[in-house]
Amino acid sequence: MASLLTPKRECQCCAESNGVCHGEVVVVTTSQSVEVFVRCGPTIEDGTPREQAARFYECLPRLLERAGAKMSDVVLERVFFRNIEQDFATFQEVRHNAYQEAGVTGEELPGASYINQPPCVASQAFEMQVQAVLPNGDSKVIVESFPEIAPHTAKKIVHIGPHRHLYITNINGARPDGSIPSDFREQSDIMFERAVPELTAHGTTFPHVLRTWCYLNDIDRDYDEFNLSRNAFFARHNVQRLPASTGIRAGLYPPEAQCSFDLYTLLDHQGVEIEVMHTPTLNEADEYGSSFSRGMKVVLPEKTVLYISGTASVDEYGATVHLDDIRKQVERMLLNVQELLRAQNSSFTDLVQVITYLKRSSYLSTFTDVWQQWGLGSLPNSIVEAGVCRPDLLCELEAIAIIPHNGN
Repeated sequence: MASLLTPKRECQCCAESNGVCHGEVVVVTTSQSVEVFVRCGPTIEDGTPREQAARFYECLPRLLERAGAKMSDVVLERVFFRNIEQDFATFQEVRHNAYQEAGVTGEELPGASYINQPPCVASQAFEMQVQAVLPNGDSKVIVESFPEIAPHTAKKIVHIGPHRHLYITNINGARPDGSIPSDFREQSDIMFERAVPELTAHGTTFPHVLRTWCYLNDIDRDYDEFNLSRNAFFARHNVQRLPASTGIRAGLYPPEAQCSFDLYTLLDHQGVEIEVMHTPTLNEADEYGSSFSRGMKVVLPEKTVLYISGTASVDEYGATVHLDDIRKQVERMLLNVQELLRAQNSSFTDLVQVITYLKRSSYLSTFTDVWQQWGLGSLPNSIVEAGVCRPDLLCELEAIAIIPHNGN
């Protein structure tokens, strides 16, 4: 079922007749490009992880084709595993075979994030998110690919019109020789520093980074140390405009990795407005030692993109509210996201990608009930189980909104 949500944004829900496999495809058309966002929860009754992965990659070309895209237009993937150690090699084999069949191999493969955050639907071995981009008409879209920086660490530059968008995925704390230290702080320090030469190679620095996604294998134990590591890195590199960010619990690959992160930045700033997002319902995260902004607004000539950081049941003083009450924490979380969007003349209907982290998958029915009550059922939302940055927080949500500019 398709519905036009804004003049140039279309969302189509995808569901098999058995009601098990589910997902959404969001297509955003601007004067420069067509961007396709796919969320898929592939399941097969009593199916193996291999069968589930194969089902997704069998469906993906058809889903992309509806928007005029193909497998070679895919730029980024994020894969949520139920058991990354057990299923990583199988998933990689299925993925490589699917792209090879489409003529996409080697460094041309999409950049990917692989994280162990079990889908809250118990029958799913994986949850997938995909982003593809292609030109609109005679406009220019070029995807520049690079050899892996390290195993499974990918870098892509997407040229859309006059602007270049840099994505780096799966940056972990491995040493130059590939070994991974056992100490968390050493891993975290190395992890951040590894991004510096990659940014420098393209004429930019970390103060220009707009969005990060930070994954910690034991967030309850290591989040404070992670903040100290990040704060020290930001001080060394004079990062004053804090990026939008998510800090969340995730199992990683290889298993020795205790932390990793992805980043996004814009390499060309001419004709672009960049603004940190605020809302009166939330204080600033750096007031309690976490160096990130609540959101980042990027106004390009053809569209406005809003990067909503990981947002939870926190009040205007930075305190966790509604302790031990998942329903009320979900409602406060959604209120905070709503107000971040509202301050930018936006709303939930502009969202193209959502991830909800529930501390326990048993909260799914309560979350779904509130989500439906808010009228958000058709939005693309990956709901996974993950520990949040405070033990008393039961849920967190991050999102990307895109607002095409009328008349372009």
